[in-house]
Amino acid sequence: LSVQRKNFGGNQVLKPSSAYTPANEQEVLQILDKHRGQRIRAVGSLHSWSDAILGDDVLLDLRRLNDVELQPDGDQFVATVGAGCQIKRLLKELARDGATLHSLGLITEQTIAGAISTGTHGSGRHSMSHYVEEVRLARYNDSTGQAIIEEISAGEQLRAARCSLGSLGIILSVKLRCRAQYNVQEHFTESRRLSDVLNAEASFPLQQFYLVPWRWSYFIQHRREHDQPRSRLARLYRLYWLGVMDYGLILQILFLERVVRSRRLIRLAFRRIIPAFLIHNWRVTDRSSSMLVMRHDAFRHIEIEVFVRRDKLVDALGFAQEAIKVAGGRESTLSADNQQRIEEVGMQEALAGLHDQYCHHYPICVRRVLPDDTLISMASGGEQDWYALCFISYANPARRAGFFLFANFMAQSMSQLFHARPHWGKVCPLEANELTSLYPRFDDFRTVCNTLDPQGVFQNDWTAALLEADGSVEDNS
Repeated sequence: LSVQRKNFGGNQVLKPSSAYTPANEQEVLQILDKHRGQRIRAVGSLHSWSDAILGDDVLLDLRRLNDVELQPDGDQFVATVGAGCQIKRLLKELARDGATLHSLGLITEQTIAGAISTGTHGSGRHSMSHYVEEVRLARYNDSTGQAIIEEISAGEQLRAARCSLGSLGIILSVKLRCRAQYNVQEHFTESRRLSDVLNAEASFPLQQFYLVPWRWSYFIQHRREHDQPRSRLARLYRLYWLGVMDYGLILQILFLERVVRSRRLIRLAFRRIIPAFLIHNWRVTDRSSSMLVMRHDAFRHIEIEVFVRRDKLVDALGFAQEAIKVAGGRESTLSADNQQRIEEVGMQEALAGLHDQYCHHYPICVRRVLPDDTLISMASGGEQDWYALCFISYANPARRAGFFLFANFMAQSMSQLFHARPHWGKVCPLEANELTSLYPRFDDFRTVCNTLDPQGVFQNDWTAALLEADGSVEDNS
């Protein structure tokens, strides 16, 4: 059955020649045997903006492979989860036995296979990929050519499978380390100084924070594990968050960006109006699975996210702030230091072309991610923590040219200046050799891919280009 599908952001269209929704592992093997020699890709919830999700030959939707089995493992748990199980369903199943995930991203719509394959992460922990203990994979036997199932549970193959871009085979299920359910206490503050924000991590290791454009202050979502029971006002807090932050803020931005189209009012809103709705120091304790997520998927948007090491964070955020001012037409050039940096990498013309082309209209979310034991997740390698800087646009899909210009500039400049790694699952505009050069262990990943999928059956054009790239590796570990 041929079917056309569009991703959540509306910027990618999949046009497979054949598409299936297998009910079990045996059907997956039958499909692989039927389409031997063709390219085969699996698709999750399509909540991704990069070319990683594309598949124009045979497409497998694994939503029916969604079983969850939980077993005790010392003082923790191990969950065996079907590849197509959405995170929201997984959380409900785990909660029945008093368990939850170590790490949570902002949304719960993703399938577990899609989430780990692109390095989905939260704040203050490793990415979800780091906690994968085993991957059950469908691929072809090297000798017979028949479809087989292989369980990968150790060594470099496991490190590759933890974040694989769908390049090793069809993931059927994963085993994840889980933990006992716990509560998180949260409250908001505001600061003008990044040093205050970073110093607070010692007390609030799960915090995430936002650089507010045009106001240029930081809203800090202080978070930490807490032994107190759920607050009496937790339900009211969730309603406040849903109505004011998840829906109210975005509806206001949509009105200003898509209807009024006034840069002056957008800047005024961030300087004066939006901060008025933030309640400072309201300390609330609730379940981690409620506190750590947002309705980030409520409205169609597009985003680019880049990862920098801690020692690059201050300079990277300062550079981003200046670039946003140039893009929004408030400045015509960068500070002397950043202007020199741009000249050193030969991007003066790109900076000039960005001037007055895009008004950024959403807070820049910054989340700390601990180093992963993987080969190519964005937080893989090194001893330092990584910080993800997320730039989101709610521009109408037909009017995204300015955002793409901005995203291209940020990816190109920040990768060269700060060794920033674009998120595999979001807008990822770098060329294949530029991307692979950011990962010291990409050659090891390539070796695993060539071992498990020597014919490149489970690739698309984008992942194949990555595996064929010959980028010079910058070991910034």
